[in-house]
Amino acid sequence: MRKSKKIRKKKKPADFSPENALSFHASMASVQKRFTQFSEDLQKQDERIQDMEIHLNLITRLLTTLCVEKFGMRIGVLKRLIKRIEKEAIRDSQIMHLETLYKMTPPSDKKGPSPRPFQKDDPWDEIS
Repeated sequence: MRKSKKIRKKKKPADFSPENALSFHASMASVQKRFTQFSEDLQKQDERIQDMEIHLNLITRLLTTLCVEKFGMRIGVLKRLIKRIEKEAIRDSQIMHLETLYKMTPPSDKKGPSPRPFQKDDPWDEIS
């Protein structure tokens, strides 16, 4: 058997003319400008998120104060209600995620879904 040798051709080095250098520097300047713009946008988004977190904390405190002081709810009842709402929100988000994965359209009932009573042995608790 005969092994063939591959002949490698030497690649010519790229032409480094002043025009190429100028276009390279111009493209690098545009990339740097875009990067600077992205970092400024990221900083603005971080500030907006912090503002939203502050507002969310204030609203949570206000709602808790209203429930306890004005509506006369006990703390234990409020905690159970919050946990139930969190579980339902997680369940709804999982269903919506599955619908987006399978690109299903959500059912459009004209009546609207009937509220289910809270069950202690809910099978969704084991899944999530």
